Amino acid sequence: MGRFDKIEKKIEKAIGKASLQNNSEKETKNILIYNVPKEWSDILKTNGIAFSTYAKMAILEKMKKDGLL
Repeated sequence: MGRFDKIEKKIEKAIGKASLQNNSEKETKNILIYNVPKEWSDILKTNGIAFSTYAKMAILEKMKKDGLL
């Protein structure tokens, strides 16, 4: 069984790296935002906040304020 040990280890390694999520059903898409000052992004980054997260929160807040949601 010595020669099959390497195959079993490779199979276990492949299974461990395999993704268990179905990425084809992902509905979110990245949207590029232009003309945003780099300083804004740097300020958020130094405070541990991703720009995309902050922008998403701001858009949600504005949509609620405007009565769209």
